[in-house]
Amino acid sequence: MNNIFALIKLNFLSAINPANKRQSKLNKFLIVFALLFLLGFSTFYAYSFIMVFKESNLNNYEFLIAFSILASNFFVIFLFFSSCTNVLYKSKDNDTLFSMPIKKSTIILSKLISILLLGYVYQFIFVVPFTVIYYIYNGFNFLSFLCFLFGFFVEPIVPLCLSCLITCFFSFITKKIKYKNLFSTLALFIFFGLFMYFYMQINVYDLMANPNSTNFINYLPWINWLYVSITQNNLLFLLYNIVLAFLLSVFIYFFVYITFFKLCTELNSSISSKSKIYYKNKPVFVSLLNKERKKYFSSPMYVFNTLFAYLILLGACIYFAVDKSLINSLKEIIQISSFTLCVAFITMCFFILSTANISAVSISMERQSFSLLKGMPLSFSQIIWSKILFAFLVGLPFILVSSIIFAISYNISFWLFLMIVACCIFYNLFICMFGIVMNICFPNLTTQNDTVLVKQSLSSFLSILIPLVFVMIATTIYFNISLNLGYYFLIIISILIVLFLILLYFIIFIAKKKLQKII
Repeated sequence: MNNIFALIKLNFLSAINPANKRQSKLNKFLIVFALLFLLGFSTFYAYSFIMVFKESNLNNYEFLIAFSILASNFFVIFLFFSSCTNVLYKSKDNDTLFSMPIKKSTIILSKLISILLLGYVYQFIFVVPFTVIYYIYNGFNFLSFLCFLFGFFVEPIVPLCLSCLITCFFSFITKKIKYKNLFSTLALFIFFGLFMYFYMQINVYDLMANPNSTNFINYLPWINWLYVSITQNNLLFLLYNIVLAFLLSVFIYFFVYITFFKLCTELNSSISSKSKIYYKNKPVFVSLLNKERKKYFSSPMYVFNTLFAYLILLGACIYFAVDKSLINSLKEIIQISSFTLCVAFITMCFFILSTANISAVSISMERQSFSLLKGMPLSFSQIIWSKILFAFLVGLPFILVSSIIFAISYNISFWLFLMIVACCIFYNLFICMFGIVMNICFPNLTTQNDTVLVKQSLSSFLSILIPLVFVMIATTIYFNISLNLGYYFLIIISILIVLFLILLYFIIFIAKKKLQKII
């Protein structure tokens, strides 16, 4: 029993604690600040829902509970998809654990519980603010709060079990494929994308017919049961959730127990290539970009955590271009103007770009090979700008295609289209530069687990958190200050140019000294 608690603590703390002990106090402060900010961010949007309900005479506050549970489930499933394979089967510490006198059951349980604890943290950010707002406006009920309390600890278990099954299935079918990392990542993209598409297709007509409805959660039983137990004080539905979570968790434990050693061995074994290797001289900068490409696609978790957001942006634009019925219904209900639609599109692009920051961990992903990179006849500016340019080029096609689809679908004028593209391109450049600056300030070259670097490292966390402040400011400027849309775009672009110049100064005059100190 002591072993399992020690391993849970080790795994969980390694996910949130910094590697650099000299900066531990600063990092802990920033982590606490980040969690508080995200809670405030979630509360802001929960309150925005209430304001929209009041203006539209929609008084169904239960919608808050349904939406928050659904959103937290999708977010937690996304977290588990990108974590299960790496934490369970491809963890760098597996070799060490296997050589110790620790039971296999203890290792498996500790890893599963560690993933679940991270799920609770993410779920807390989504569910708690919406639930608090719900109780403030709908009235507090002790039995309802009891259902919420028990449901909070039960709810992430089902997404964890489903994620384990799906990721293990994809890992099993791709284990003998040469490019198994890329194939498994694409397979998860396709699966998740198809699921989101069909889920939207099923529910969009219900929302059009009755925007006050919560029928969109009826197709996911564990979400619906928790919703009914909280809003109707029904302990029986809470019991259904507990029983389902228990049965699935027992099944998943034995499933992982049976497949653990076999998949660990097969997924970490390399496939030898019999093809000849050809060497070709290339310009230095092209070689650096090619190295960034290989480093990026060598980590499925790295790709999944960043590229998936771009695919969501493109998929959403295609979906709402093909089926405009939902947007048209919202226009009739809350009187959305074309200008507001443009601002909503830009806000969505900004939000997506903020959550898909490739450069935020590009130095950390080098790990010990960064010392070798520093020893090559390369300038620090070449190393930095190759990472910035690669991250910029990955997001650029998605921005351009999504903007074109949006402009054509909703008859946006050419000058508005140019302003939208300019805002998104400037913001993409700002995000790429800001990510590399954060990674220079808070590097982590010792952690071998990709999940920790991409999802829990301080540089990654701050690269998402701070740009979200800009997104909130940009939204607040439009909805609280009466400005012509052209002036609004010019203000946003001007702010981004100022931020670009500040980051450029840091990269030119300060980054070199900091990079020299990185071992």
